[in-house]
Amino acid sequence: MLVMSSVRPAEAWPAGMHPYPGVGNKTTPLYIVCSPRRRVGKTLISRLLIEFHDVDARPVMAFDLADEGPQLTDFMPERVTAADIGDIFGQIDFFDTVLADNLTTKVVDLSHRIFANFFIIIQKIGFFEEARLRGIQPILLFMVDPDPKSARAYSILQRWFTTVPLVPVRNHAVARGMNFIDSFPNAGAVQVSPEIPALGRPLSVLLDQHGFSFSQFWHEELERFPVQLDENLRPWMRRIFFQFRQIELGLMYQDILSMLEPH
Repeated sequence: MLVMSSVRPAEAWPAGMHPYPGVGNKTTPLYIVCSPRRRVGKTLISRLLIEFHDVDARPVMAFDLADEGPQLTDFMPERVTAADIGDIFGQIDFFDTVLADNLTTKVVDLSHRIFANFFIIIQKIGFFEEARLRGIQPILLFMVDPDPKSARAYSILQRWFTTVPLVPVRNHAVARGMNFIDSFPNAGAVQVSPEIPALGRPLSVLLDQHGFSFSQFWHEELERFPVQLDENLRPWMRRIFFQFRQIELGLMYQDILSMLEPH
């Protein structure tokens, strides 16, 4: 179904006039965490991305497009907007909201149930192209796993969206020891393949609690946190946050190259 956006198409503006005043060469990330499979760690990555920005007090918005629990809204009910693109009105509301602010990083937790339909809509309406015109850079964080269905879906995204960074993410709890480079090659300016190390059961149970906050833990705002768990969780978070910063550096490098290109 084609979404009719209320935004004026860029082609309608006079030559040489940018339709969005104030948009320079710096782009703001739009992270879409996705997989055609369930239980691969999409919501965990989405939570970490949100709180990665919270740690530095940087603005971030999040959208929950999942319909299976536990959902992102279960962990962050006051921080996350639940969205439904099942009809034309939901699509307009979601896509226009995402495009409305080009200064705030956004995170989308995409359900495996609507994976195919979401990207079909994206392709039909040229959403990624519109986002980039507004200074918003979509990044697809694809959770890899051994199922052949995932490799086929990754290949389709790689063909459909040649100008969008496609980043494979390996959750060791799902794809430990998996050689994924051939089936899930990096595509685009972000040459990082984040790895999410597996955690022991005590920490896994703790992170699954809806009230747990990574940023509060990072700033030592959680009371009665066991020292042994602290010694394991902090290096785990530091490693993941370092990989997120590498993604940001890849985008910065792309911005610099864009500035150097003749216009």
